[in-house]
Amino acid sequence: MSRIDEALLDEHLAAENEHDLDRIMSTYGAQPSMVVNGQRIEGEPAIREFHRSFGFAGGDASFSDVRVTERTRHRAGEAIIIEQTLSGVHTGAWMRHEATGRAFEVAVCTVYLFDDDGMLAGEHVYFDRARMERQLTGGARPDFA
Repeated sequence: MSRIDEALLDEHLAAENEHDLDRIMSTYGAQPSMVVNGQRIEGEPAIREFHRSFGFAGGDASFSDVRVTERTRHRAGEAIIIEQTLSGVHTGAWMRHEATGRAFEVAVCTVYLFDDDGMLAGEHVYFDRARMERQLTGGARPDFA
């Protein structure tokens, strides 16, 4: 049975907002996974690269000034679900879009799962990608082809 550690989750979120990749990664257990809008990311190297390339480590990434703001926290059995606001500035290529310099802000729902040691075993992240793309492209309808 998993053991939820809310202090560890708080540390994870603080590390994301402080763009400290090593601290972010120290909150994950031995075999972490993420699912971001249906895309599965498995293992420490892939999760590290996801955080780095998105902008959670600062530096050369798709976004700068990335921030996750917690709105509501729910506790459900073996998981914590957090309604959040994700924001940042589009300063590098992301998906099919070159950097626009535009800011974005999008609602996110993340389900955090824990392993038997109280470390993060996984994250399931859901957000409206089309809404985010509209903000990045200045309101133009994104090309879904």
